[in-house]
Amino acid sequence: MQNGKQGVSMDEKSSGGPRMVKIHPTRQFPWHIAALIGGLMLSFLAWMTLYLKPQGHGRTATYALLAGGLLLALVGLIWTLNRRRKAERGLVPAGDGGRAHILPGLILLLLLTFVLFLWPFPYPYALVGNILAFITFGLAIWLAWRLLQNRPPMDYGRARRAYHQGNDQTALSLLSAAEERSPDYYGIPYLCATIYREQGDYAAAHEACQRLIAQHPDLYYGYAELGLTLLAENKPEKARAPLGKAVQIAPFLPEGYLNLGMACVEAEDHEGAVDALSRALRLGLRDSVAEVMARYHLLQAFEGLGDDARAQVERRRLRRRRNVLRHWRSELEEDTRQAEDRDEEKALLAAIERAIKEPT
Repeated sequence: MQNGKQGVSMDEKSSGGPRMVKIHPTRQFPWHIAALIGGLMLSFLAWMTLYLKPQGHGRTATYALLAGGLLLALVGLIWTLNRRRKAERGLVPAGDGGRAHILPGLILLLLLTFVLFLWPFPYPYALVGNILAFITFGLAIWLAWRLLQNRPPMDYGRARRAYHQGNDQTALSLLSAAEERSPDYYGIPYLCATIYREQGDYAAAHEACQRLIAQHPDLYYGYAELGLTLLAENKPEKARAPLGKAVQIAPFLPEGYLNLGMACVEAEDHEGAVDALSRALRLGLRDSVAEVMARYHLLQAFEGLGDDARAQVERRRLRRRRNVLRHWRSELEEDTRQAEDRDEEKALLAAIERAIKEPT
């Protein structure tokens, strides 16, 4: 790879690092999940404490703890759903907009059904509790049915597994069969474009990208993969337009800004690179190797602008990622890809290691 032209590709609705590179998640504490789980635990403890029949101030404090726990859980749930809604913007077709919420909704309905069946409703309201429990259970069954209906084509799932195992030809054959059964499923041309790009068949990659854009012009994947294909063809100036369109469609996806930033660096648009890469880092790249790549290209952009002060700041931050570089190098040594692909990544890694050795 020359100056990181490989970019960062994505699986369907999930971000990731370069293909076949082990993911090192960045350390970002999930406060939204902590609020949801912590609130549920507090509520459960308060509910169990009520069975001990506390009196006076103890009873008041228990009810306050129960209310506080439920409020905290509600805040955590809203926070989590809001983050998920932002994260899936531009990554999910309009008809599948609520698919990401089906599984958590199913779990919550099953938990509510369990609570309603066990809750000691006083006479004569026990029948009401049982009716509510059956209603929530019925809603859970309906959500489970929707989840099964919205699953990707079976051949597509097999193609993804073959792709991740390095069996590209098997994956392409399975994708061809899947397209006959589900011609409108967006994941099929996207994965085809990715495979063709990595094989160096850029004409076929362009055709798959254009097919995906024509079918789903409101999705991120077609524009992003078209930009990565142009980057692989050493056409960074042309790559900026589709990659810029991709981040407009999915403005909360950090990997999109990383790809745009790398294209800007290659095109010597250093101001554009600083803007895109800084946004990628603020949003939080979920792969520590991708984070290192972003900081290295940001360092290059600052140097291109002659901003030595901020370049040195990024150099110091890169030095604190030495453990990521060591893991990355060891994994490249064990990588099963073709030597050409490994050499490209090794060249980038060597360039980063040289950069952090320069004096501040």
